[in-house]
Amino acid sequence: MRPPITQPSTLPHRRRHLVAGTAALGLAGCLQASTVHAQSAPSREAEVLEEAVSTATPLRRAAFATAQPVALLDGERLATAIRNSLGETLVDQPGVSASAFGPIASRPIIRGQGGLRVQTYVDGADTLDVAALSDDHAVTVEPLLAERIEIVRGPAALLFGSAAAAGAVNVVTGRLPLVRSAVPLAGELHARGDTAANERGIAARIAGNAGGSLQFTGDMHHFSAGNLRIPDGRLENSAGETRGGNVGIGWVGERGAFAVSVSNLRSNYGLAGGHAHHDHDDDEHDHDHDHDHEHEHDEEAHGDVTLALDQQRVDIAGEWRLDGFADALRLRAARNDYGHSELEGDEIGTTYGQLGREARLSLDRDGRWTIGTQWREVEFDAAGDEAFLPTSRTRNLGAFAFGEFVLGNLTIEAGLRLEQQDINVAQAAPLAPAKPLRRYDEQAQSASLGVLWPIATPWDLSLQLTSTERHPTATELFAYGPHIAAQRFEIGDERLQLERGLTADLALRHRNAAGWSGSVGVFVADYDRFIAALPTDEMEDGLRVVRFAAIDARFTGVEFDWGNEALARAAAGTLGLRVFGDYVRARDAAGTPLPQIPPRRLGLDAGWTRNGLRLGVEAVWNDAQDDVAVGETTTAGFTAVNAQVTYRLRTGGADMLWYVRGVNLLDELMRRHASPLKDVAPLAARHLTVGVQVGF
Repeated sequence: MRPPITQPSTLPHRRRHLVAGTAALGLAGCLQASTVHAQSAPSREAEVLEEAVSTATPLRRAAFATAQPVALLDGERLATAIRNSLGETLVDQPGVSASAFGPIASRPIIRGQGGLRVQTYVDGADTLDVAALSDDHAVTVEPLLAERIEIVRGPAALLFGSAAAAGAVNVVTGRLPLVRSAVPLAGELHARGDTAANERGIAARIAGNAGGSLQFTGDMHHFSAGNLRIPDGRLENSAGETRGGNVGIGWVGERGAFAVSVSNLRSNYGLAGGHAHHDHDDDEHDHDHDHDHEHEHDEEAHGDVTLALDQQRVDIAGEWRLDGFADALRLRAARNDYGHSELEGDEIGTTYGQLGREARLSLDRDGRWTIGTQWREVEFDAAGDEAFLPTSRTRNLGAFAFGEFVLGNLTIEAGLRLEQQDINVAQAAPLAPAKPLRRYDEQAQSASLGVLWPIATPWDLSLQLTSTERHPTATELFAYGPHIAAQRFEIGDERLQLERGLTADLALRHRNAAGWSGSVGVFVADYDRFIAALPTDEMEDGLRVVRFAAIDARFTGVEFDWGNEALARAAAGTLGLRVFGDYVRARDAAGTPLPQIPPRRLGLDAGWTRNGLRLGVEAVWNDAQDDVAVGETTTAGFTAVNAQVTYRLRTGGADMLWYVRGVNLLDELMRRHASPLKDVAPLAARHLTVGVQVGF
């Protein structure tokens, strides 16, 4: 029997009425928020426990029902983890760090890789912004609007394209109403603030139906913060403000659903540590300065840079039930018109514009296989004296297939993707030498094989093998000029070819009805022609020259997350405990460390719960990173100690979650090694975060 279009939500109780009208549309372009079905894997004791489905997997499986390393953050854990950027929201998840380019512009880094290899999605479609081009560009997703965040650790290229060769993050917001609302009107309000930057953030949304099949959603959000307080003062030019809104409408019938949403986002924020570069005589620059202090510059020759961002976006989704070869046809499409200006005082220094379009169409059968095609086109333009990227158009066309079958007590998963990418450059970057430009036009192939083996109840063993080919981007091929925010002069290489990677993930998982849940995993990723941004001894206009080049590289690591929320009874309450950690090691063929690799990390989270009250304390130890690349500075270790109080109150038709969180209680000077600004932009000093989430 086929599941109906309107499926029950497994999100926390306070959101069920709202989510019933705002579907959790995932990366495969479909709404799927049901519990794990018995046919999704061999029968296991873990299946008796309710678990949210990850739409970041091709067949929309729960994390424990797929060989792919997937993590979900939702409910109360998400509400209290939310920060003012996507990277900082996810930074405490195993295998995830953040670029930490100031408080607002912080992207996720997965297993030591970020930027152009980790892609971000919203409700199943590419964000289509320019955040992947540089760490100083913010991801255009407001974490306050997230209902669930899904993290794929390791290659996600089969479904989403070669740009997700190292991982993917999908933020589920429910802006596309593909499910019939259970109530005429539901809503939610989330407000939070902190003392680190006098932050004030608020998000409000509604959802419901206008009678019959017509559904609607709407939301608005506003966020503002001053300069971040750090242990030795304030981080100058780190303040910012963001605001935006969305309207969505949908039609839900007996055999299909269709939805469209329109949104706008505006943001202004300072680039902490980013300075505008002005012309100087060559003798004003010290070309022989110490590599360990290459971030230091003549303050009289530079000024603060701020970024003004404006984005208009249209999203479309549809799902239709079929009879015959397939039982579901799904559509996901998006159009994003993005632009930002980098301001030097009141003057515009450089402008970036990008028009992105994406469409994915897939056929599914019984939750056992999916086939589909994906089209993506991005038109990029940069103008100004410091535009280091050329005007370009990138077209990508892919076809994918993924399926699973049961062999004895094993579940086998297999997938294949073929992808054609074409990059046309209209003109070189403004400062690039005049010469004919090569047009990039290549094909890439990716494949995966996964095995799930229930070795002994409730223990499972999973193995995921992936072969990926990643296309170089226009940035890696054609960049030429000063990248002021990163304080370097970037030079691309038109000769770059496909980057090939072989990845193996092995994990031991445990989940039982007594509350224990966890996994321990190891991974290795071998790359041929790994495209890296390598610093050189050259100087150009007072900036370190960085060249994109192809090298052989290997990433290895371990991740674990183990805990029990009901470990013991104490003082009429319940004690819970969670331990987690990760470690990644990255080397080139000569054994030289790669830059900006996070150090090993170990975390302990203990909590006491009674009725709606929870008291928790967390300590996360970050080791020093002295295994560094040539010219890279070391980073001291630190321990972040945090404490938290949450209280859930249900009264009348409202469900309220109150929380207070003390962060960096030891007031340590904390620098994140994965950040290009770690030497000038440390993390926040001791501070409090206070928030409330109300649903009705």
